[in-house]
Amino acid sequence: MIKTLILYESRYGSTWEAANIISLIMGPSRRYPVSQFADACRDFDLIVIGTPIYNGKIHPKMATFLENEREWLDEKKIALFCTCLNGSDGLRVLREVEDSLGGNVLELGILGGRLEMDRLNERDYQALTKYLSKEGLPSQGMDLFNREEIIDWALRLKDIRDDLLDKLPLSELRGDVEKFLKQRNTCTLATASHGRIRATPLEYIYNQGQLYILSEGGEKFANLLSRSMVSVAVYDDYTDMDNLCGMQITGQANIVEDLDEYSRIIKMKGMSMEFIRSLPLDLNMIRVNIEKVEFLNSEFKKQGYSSRQVLHF
Repeated sequence: MIKTLILYESRYGSTWEAANIISLIMGPSRRYPVSQFADACRDFDLIVIGTPIYNGKIHPKMATFLENEREWLDEKKIALFCTCLNGSDGLRVLREVEDSLGGNVLELGILGGRLEMDRLNERDYQALTKYLSKEGLPSQGMDLFNREEIIDWALRLKDIRDDLLDKLPLSELRGDVEKFLKQRNTCTLATASHGRIRATPLEYIYNQGQLYILSEGGEKFANLLSRSMVSVAVYDDYTDMDNLCGMQITGQANIVEDLDEYSRIIKMKGMSMEFIRSLPLDLNMIRVNIEKVEFLNSEFKKQGYSSRQVLHF
């Protein structure tokens, strides 16, 4: 499990808000302003550093922190983000910080910030008025803060973090995933579309990278007919933190209409088409084509690997 530390400095709140969003998505994580940096922070694996850009510079407290903790940061994987009013200026400043940190920076995030003129102290007001004039920007309040932009960046960073996991050999991981799915038969299927959301407990059967589900129908089909992307959870009962075992599956779901495919899966489930036709209702079949599996298994850690493994089908 890779633990993420979000270190930030905020002047008027935008960077603090962005750091909070990033921390929620990157969990397990903790977030601290650099003024609260302590020895306990040194145990984290991935360090995400956030700063506002004012007058073409990072926050002074962040600049001091980066200078004082250079030796510690040299041993860490790092991501940088800023909140700013001028994206090209923000990129230039973060590139300078990236160069100063060597080759440890994995990702840069240039995020929109806010400018509320009536909240600025006199010093900041004068400096920003001068800066805005130099950049050809209006000397007035601006709100470029975009939650979706921050969420997208955090999700991209989460994918990058997954590449840092101590990974099982691919063939071994795929074998463990398939064994887990074959030994169980109950899942929760999550569907969503156009303001609707549904999570349904269902029985499944696994076959060659696909989950097959029989259902009489229901609201989940209202979602599936509009959007094929689904999430599926398969898991064991929780006992304690040393015995975690469960997976989140992302994939594309389709309603099976091909009779040969339908008949083949019915036979795999130990039933016959004659029995299906004798029922007083239709049994619809959903096929989930698995694209990604996030497998949390305490046994992996006991084998010397990360307890969380990611498999792309």
